Amino acid sequence: MYVGLKNIRSLFKDYKTHLTDSDGIHCLTGWNHLQNAPTPYASYLLYVCRSDIDLEAIDFSEHMHILCIIPPGSDHQEVAGRFPDSVSLLLIESEDPVAIYTSLQEYFNRQCGVGMFGQTLLEFLAFEDGLQSSIDHAYHVFRNPVFVFDTNYNLIAATWDAIKELGINDPVVSEKRFSEGDFKMANRDHNIHSKVLKSEIPIIAYNKDLGYDQMYCAINTQKNLGHIVVSAVNKPFEPIDKEFMLILKKYVDQQMKKDSFIRGAKGFNYEYFLRDLLDEKISGGSGSTAHMKFTEITFTGNMYCMVIETARSADMVNINHIRNITESRFPYSKTLVYNDQIVVIISLPSNQLLSGEYLKIGKTLCLENGLFAGISNCFQDIMELREYYAQALRAIEYGVEENTEPSLYPYWNYYLQHVISMFRQKESATTFCHPKMKFLLDYDKSHNSELAYTLYMYLIHERNLAAAAEAMDMHRTSLVYRFKKISSLIDDDFDDYKERLYLILSYEMNRYLTE
Repeated sequence: MYVGLKNIRSLFKDYKTHLTDSDGIHCLTGWNHLQNAPTPYASYLLYVCRSDIDLEAIDFSEHMHILCIIPPGSDHQEVAGRFPDSVSLLLIESEDPVAIYTSLQEYFNRQCGVGMFGQTLLEFLAFEDGLQSSIDHAYHVFRNPVFVFDTNYNLIAATWDAIKELGINDPVVSEKRFSEGDFKMANRDHNIHSKVLKSEIPIIAYNKDLGYDQMYCAINTQKNLGHIVVSAVNKPFEPIDKEFMLILKKYVDQQMKKDSFIRGAKGFNYEYFLRDLLDEKISGGSGSTAHMKFTEITFTGNMYCMVIETARSADMVNINHIRNITESRFPYSKTLVYNDQIVVIISLPSNQLLSGEYLKIGKTLCLENGLFAGISNCFQDIMELREYYAQALRAIEYGVEENTEPSLYPYWNYYLQHVISMFRQKESATTFCHPKMKFLLDYDKSHNSELAYTLYMYLIHERNLAAAAEAMDMHRTSLVYRFKKISSLIDDDFDDYKERLYLILSYEMNRYLTE
């Protein structure tokens, strides 16, 4: 924020003042007593003195800024004539110099705090940390929880950690939108919300239901983008809080414009297109020429569909915040908020498949934010999105059956469970089971043995007894003895790969049946 002598004069508007000049170039960053100040004098400091100072002893320099405290009733022109024409001079009539010093110190302390807050928000804006990061930082500035609402009164960002720490459980937090009580508060006293949307200055009002003051501010008074609320839960509001709020609202406004621009630059229309695909309003075989041209330009190469189910999270999740993080960690991805889920289309060159690094990034994202996500197999035709979206959901469904911890579940790790589930909807597992595997399974039940499992491990380890023994943590001799028993019962050399596959799938299907 620029600070010049005109700003200082406004600070002392209740005093009689006289300003000779304000160059409008140099920004003042602090103040010092002229008689004690080190030389050479700086153009970015305000030097304060009283009119009885010995000006002959001062080696004035060009572009100095001076505030001189003069007795009430002094001749302003006479006092100003004692100073060189090259300096910018502000005269203030006062009998209490200490009050002037105190006001200056408080003013520059306030400007320093506001400036540092503004600098931090500028860094957030430049380095794409997103709205949520700025709101988290704002809690340390206000020392009170902060809430950001969109134009439909939905809660799009908040200081969630502080809310949890303070134990705030009012409906706006649980529902993530205005409650009935909030609407009553907004409409009382001649419609507070209407005043907020028109006022450039934050408005403070007491919330009877909550029992503390709240400060309200419109994000943009020219265009209804929503509003910001700070609740005085930890401490009462201070004058500087309004200045902090003015800085924050400018940041939120710019962040929203930036997000809108980025989505526009990336081709915002793709969201409507993807939603239509998922809603089956566009069929794969009836794509129009316009649709095909759009998909050829926007969706190319190898694609994967990742679905993040925020509703499964045990913690409060801001879906827009998670979406922003996802887009930043998966470059060139396209995202869509659909049914309270985040659908992510990850695109790779046609000669490249998804690497382990991508999966690691996805799992880290889930662990950090308590999320459950699934990712589909690779596909090349975006018109088949609905099918691969369902794959990603299946991956979550089967993944959480094995692991209740937040994670990213690849469909290819759970395809067999899906196949078995689909088969068992029409047939029983025993109908499909290979006769020899069925015989061993029945034998194991009668004799409390593990011959079927032994054969399964032998086959999936490429008929290598040593590898199978190591995987089963058995001595090789014991495994050989057990395998001789299997041979005596079913008498098979297992050279036919189709029969091996049949035996493996039979055991897998019956294993999931028993589980």
